[in-house]
Amino acid sequence: MEIIHLGIVDDNPHLANQMVNNFSLFDHIKIVLMAKNGVDLLEQLESTEPEIILMDVQMPEMDGIEATAKVKEKYPDIKILMLSVFDEDEKVFRSILAGASGYILKEEPPIKILEAIENVLHGGGSMSTIIAAKVLNLIRFQNDNNLPQKPPSDFGLSKREIQILEHLANGEDYLKISESLFISPNTVKKHISNLYDKLHVHSRAEAVRIAVENKWV
Repeated sequence: MEIIHLGIVDDNPHLANQMVNNFSLFDHIKIVLMAKNGVDLLEQLESTEPEIILMDVQMPEMDGIEATAKVKEKYPDIKILMLSVFDEDEKVFRSILAGASGYILKEEPPIKILEAIENVLHGGGSMSTIIAAKVLNLIRFQNDNNLPQKPPSDFGLSKREIQILEHLANGEDYLKISESLFISPNTVKKHISNLYDKLHVHSRAEAVRIAVENKWV
């Protein structure tokens, strides 16, 4: 199994060490960076570049949202997964706008966090169910109803791809989607990749935003 190079950014030493202990159970996870805030993270990234970063939201000196924006500007290939005890609407939406590929709660069990990491690295996006609902509501609230709506056919989307979009909007990861649609996880990944290409987006949040704006979901 391919090794995943992971970074952890959290100002709480106890929670950070707990995550380290949890990930020690998985042989393919290698923690290459641990930082206490955004400033510390940016300094360490000059010498170490993880594939994906678990980013706490609320931290001193530079919080996770500002850090995410700065990381994505300088290191666009690094994936960022927000991991927080907070589910406030504003923080969720600002994190996605800053470039995060997902937002999950720390209360999720370690195996779910691992699934989220793997999902993001395979081009998907991961959100706790409650977070997905908040993002949908925020998009719907901010959507301008006067904008002209486009049918899925304008983007060349198939019926299966619309089904995938509906499941993505509900916060499901590719494994859950594969079970729901009775197709393999690899097939789901391929559909998601095709979706992103057709919609000219790079994340779940962007794809769902287009779907909501055009009332496909």
